[in-house]
Amino acid sequence: MSNPPNRTPEPVSDSSKLFWSTRRGFLRRSVGALAFAPLASALPAWAAKAPPVRSRESESHKILVLGAGMAGLTAALSLQRCGHDVTVIEYQDRVGGRLLSVPLKGGQFTEAGGGHFRSNMPYVLSYIRRFGLPLLSLNDGLPRYFYGGKAADAAVLSNWPWDLNPDERNVSIASTLNHYLFLNGLDADTVLSSGWPDPATMNRLDSLTVGDLIKRVGGSTAFMKLLDAHGGTFTGASAALGAIPDLAYHFGDQNLFRIRGGNDLLPQAMAKVLGKRIVLGAPVVAIDQGGDRVKVTVKDGREFSGDAIISTIPFTVLQDVTVTPKWSPKKKAMFEQMEWDATVKVIAQTKTPAWLAQGIHGWPLAGSDRPWERVIDITGNEPGGFGNTFFYLNGANAAAILKRPRETRAQEVVDQFREDLPGLFDEMVTVQDFAWTEQPWIRGSFGGPPVGGAWMIDEWTKPEGRIHFAGDFTTMKSGWVEGAIESGLRAARQIDPSAKPEAEAGLRQEITA
Repeated sequence: MSNPPNRTPEPVSDSSKLFWSTRRGFLRRSVGALAFAPLASALPAWAAKAPPVRSRESESHKILVLGAGMAGLTAALSLQRCGHDVTVIEYQDRVGGRLLSVPLKGGQFTEAGGGHFRSNMPYVLSYIRRFGLPLLSLNDGLPRYFYGGKAADAAVLSNWPWDLNPDERNVSIASTLNHYLFLNGLDADTVLSSGWPDPATMNRLDSLTVGDLIKRVGGSTAFMKLLDAHGGTFTGASAALGAIPDLAYHFGDQNLFRIRGGNDLLPQAMAKVLGKRIVLGAPVVAIDQGGDRVKVTVKDGREFSGDAIISTIPFTVLQDVTVTPKWSPKKKAMFEQMEWDATVKVIAQTKTPAWLAQGIHGWPLAGSDRPWERVIDITGNEPGGFGNTFFYLNGANAAAILKRPRETRAQEVVDQFREDLPGLFDEMVTVQDFAWTEQPWIRGSFGGPPVGGAWMIDEWTKPEGRIHFAGDFTTMKSGWVEGAIESGLRAARQIDPSAKPEAEAGLRQEITA
């Protein structure tokens, strides 16, 4: 199978080098940068939800979109299609946000950011289809579990050595989890609706963690440990409202895909349509909507003005931007109180996908209570012959690896895994790491409301004067491209209700402003 057009893989041969640095030259060339002419008008920052900017079909407005990730690009494209003058202002020297693909040996690519899509994500798949991007198929998780010093394979259900309830035996983690969701009046389908949760569900779940939800319908401690091993050590302690859609994606659909040549080909294709409307390398330092115009100032002193702003700046960074007038109390509280995960990925390319011969594969390949946490196999039907995996470390495990020497920390994780579960990896070809907390434009990975934070769900949809908010973290699908697209369309439709997606997604429930 040949490589996609204009996508020449670059092998990573020096394991001490930050593995994503090979992309910078290519990404700088992918989008040109231009300044643009200023335009007008803003509302007070404490104003209630603003009416759409566009009041007549013939009106065209100047819109500033802050951030060239999937949410920002979605909003910009939809408003441009409506005839508006759009400029996208991006902190980094590349587009894509948390979609960041990295070339490996043999023509393979790994994903430092969003690693896959699923067939229950209609927006993502419709955008991929719209831009004609080729897909790879991946395997869902059939892992080897290792916790409490005991190991067992997901495929050998009769052999699990842990103290599960009778009803939890001889069935998969996914089946048991979906049963427990059912007992709580939930399912893996309706929680993915753009209108979920309704007020009654918010009130019912706001004070609960995933662990609370499962234990109150009879789930065992052993099952919760296995769920943490499969889904990440943070799973049981996560706020139920924010985690349930994520669980629905992981445990409600077994069809996984990624883009051949790298998932960031999607934002690059979208950016190509916008062309010189994207300004790269321009961190926002100030936003002023105190006068007649909305004005944005970037780090090098350039100023941009327009009629409205769509901000996709992560709240970890947005709260440091100087804003005039100051944020309303609720917005300020949301920025400060939203919880953000710390995630480190350790890329591990192997000589072959040797684990397949043992009936082990997929998302995840292995899960544990050990410092290496989880191993994700994204090889699927990718050509090249190598095994393509990464370790997914969060929370305390991510913090621990970041305290280790940069030159050796990734290899230490791989060595510990091979000691715990020997025989799954053969010869190592590439070992690298990528820490999202070390990225200054985000300083974290996934954002969402804490326990008791359901009030944020309404708050993030409300404009602050002429500033509208988007980003996957302003949806119940935090960390997913589907949420980023939804949020971009929501913000665009607050400005112009006629804004449409790039492609017809065939949704059962459409997004409304």
